[in-house]
Amino acid sequence: MSEWDPRNPESLTVRYDLADWSLEERVELVELLADADIRHDWDGNELLVPADQESVVDDILDDVEDGDGAAGAPTSLAGELEEFELNDWTSADRMEFAAVLVERGIGHRWEDNLLLVGVDDADVVEDLLDEFDR
Repeated sequence: MSEWDPRNPESLTVRYDLADWSLEERVELVELLADADIRHDWDGNELLVPADQESVVDDILDDVEDGDGAAGAPTSLAGELEEFELNDWTSADRMEFAAVLVERGIGHRWEDNLLLVGVDDADVVEDLLDEFDR
């Protein structure tokens, strides 16, 4: 990984406006960036990446938009659901936590700031929420 720092105005940075992207698309993107060891940051709905990684990130963005990205989607939700109200969470917090859920294969859905998971996964999700550093 490079020594890129998005807070340093001298670091060459490329910005991508992803305001139209769904949370699931953003989670998939974050996973693919992590798999490719590409540092990134968020400024609201804008993805920030090092300029020297622009062509790789362009390809990753195309894969996510085309639906050719990570195949490790979580299981779907069925049956009784447990709700977690996360009203004080930022969009970046939700994306980061959703990536944890995807990594664990935990089916989930977001309805604004409400996280929905199957009741069978609720205890695990509660433990993950307790451990989540935000």
